[in-house]
Amino acid sequence: AVKPAPRRARKSAAPARRVEVMRANLGPMGKLDDFIPYKLSVVADRVSQSIGKLFETRFNIQIPEWRIIMALYSYGDLVFHEVVDRTSMDKARVSRAQRRMIDLGMIRTCGHPDDGRKVILSLTPAGRKICENILPEAAEREAWFLAVLDEHEHQQLDVILDKLMKRSLERG
Repeated sequence: AVKPAPRRARKSAAPARRVEVMRANLGPMGKLDDFIPYKLSVVADRVSQSIGKLFETRFNIQIPEWRIIMALYSYGDLVFHEVVDRTSMDKARVSRAQRRMIDLGMIRTCGHPDDGRKVILSLTPAGRKICENILPEAAEREAWFLAVLDEHEHQQLDVILDKLMKRSLERG
């Protein structure tokens, strides 16, 4: 009898890396406290709330509002949908915060010159002043959180967060 020739392995793209860790409590996901998306969410909320408390106590603005004014401060005038994208908040939340900030004199809106359906948001001088006044204290809060990391860990965290930020834009 003739033996069949051995099959050659096909060259293919490297398979996607899959990490499967069995942990107690949640099956393949493990303990909730070990689940990366959960930890990222909790840490992000705590950092945001810490800085948000600063804005609320000093300037009577809430987390959605400070996220919007900081986006406008950092990126300049933005069309409404760009604010939604940059802050990762839903349209209704941005709209409510926008109305309140207009009432407080922190931002203004105007129609887009090329598309009347679009609204451009921009900081007023008062809104800009609030950002400039609070940035040193916000930087102190950031430094406090990061003080538990050495310089190498801080750099790694920055690189990792950049990669995760880019990855988060790939899937809705």
